[in-house]
Amino acid sequence: MDVHTSQIMKSKDLGKAVKAAVAHVVPGHAPGAGVTTEDAAMQATATVFGAIQGHWLSACLGVMLQLRIADILVDHAASSSSHANAPAGPNGAAGAANDNASAAGDSTGMSIDQLAAACGATSPTASSHLYKVLRVLAQHEMLDEHPGKKFTPNAATVQLVQGEDPSLGHMASHLINPPKWDAWKVLPQAVQQGKTAFVLAHGMDVYEYGEAAEHTGYGEEFMKAMSYFTRHSLAGGATSLKDAYDWAGARVVLDVGGGRGELLSSAMSWAGPQCRGLLLDRQMVIDSIDIAGMFEAKGVTGAAQRLTLMSGDVRQPFPQQAQQAQVRFRAPHGESCGHSRQCFCMTGHSTAGLPLASPATASSTSHLDLNIAGSLVLPRAWWCATAHKYSLCFT
Repeated sequence: MDVHTSQIMKSKDLGKAVKAAVAHVVPGHAPGAGVTTEDAAMQATATVFGAIQGHWLSACLGVMLQLRIADILVDHAASSSSHANAPAGPNGAAGAANDNASAAGDSTGMSIDQLAAACGATSPTASSHLYKVLRVLAQHEMLDEHPGKKFTPNAATVQLVQGEDPSLGHMASHLINPPKWDAWKVLPQAVQQGKTAFVLAHGMDVYEYGEAAEHTGYGEEFMKAMSYFTRHSLAGGATSLKDAYDWAGARVVLDVGGGRGELLSSAMSWAGPQCRGLLLDRQMVIDSIDIAGMFEAKGVTGAAQRLTLMSGDVRQPFPQQAQQAQVRFRAPHGESCGHSRQCFCMTGHSTAGLPLASPATASSTSHLDLNIAGSLVLPRAWWCATAHKYSLCFT
């Protein structure tokens, strides 16, 4: 084992040991039950150091994202793999030799000098500085390091690629890109002045910033980040959103701040051809929606006729057209409603704290069709609690 290989192993072991130690730190743990005052003080110190050093890793990850290191490594690995799978020559021997060479090259990855050149770090000392950053990221398993200061992509690296398809890389970059760092820098002043840090740093909010002609890259990154996050949310969990709600009965689904329709297109496909969709977002977003690519591709036939796109600001009162999504409650004792339905319009200016009909009014009818100025995608527990508040049952 050479010295450098030993250093890599020690570095990885140290990183794992630190993470294991931090995992056993219990913030706010009081002395007692075998924990001395000195132990508690050490735990508190470790907690503070964790907070101090937290941004170090984010900053290193920001370098990886801005220099597109993940894209470079994944492209290189794919290229090496394609060469390894190239057809053999007429006698087969040359092809086999090329396969072995490509496989070996792929296993050792790219050298730090190759990476520096590929990402435009051309200064004579750039390679050494880049290596220090990537070594930190390797300790935290964002990529893999090999002897000879070489790196290969791993599962995390693949997720950080920022291609045409929305990815975790877009989400990560959006959260720690330079405009966001600028906002963090003025956080103390923002707190003192009672202002939003991003507005204080840039003179405009995040939406206005993304809509500015000189910041088109920021706006596009934001949209891809939101699309990725929606896909990730739809895919994860023991119970998916598809299973948590009976979409078959939905006639109108409204998505407030619906982005490019990642969630609404899924909901409409689950609900079936009788469902209409309403999507409210800023005009810049509305203009970028690909109805065929997002809705029709998911099986929402006739999407252009069934979909209404509305320009608006989620922080402002919703357009009248957006107050159409219906949720039904029924009276608790199984009374027949006959024709005694009564509609109540929820005109809250946000999806939180929306006003409901008064208890007295609610008890005078067995069904309520509530027109919601907000999204149907609220936790079932919220609906159950709200129904119980007005002596109704959720259906």
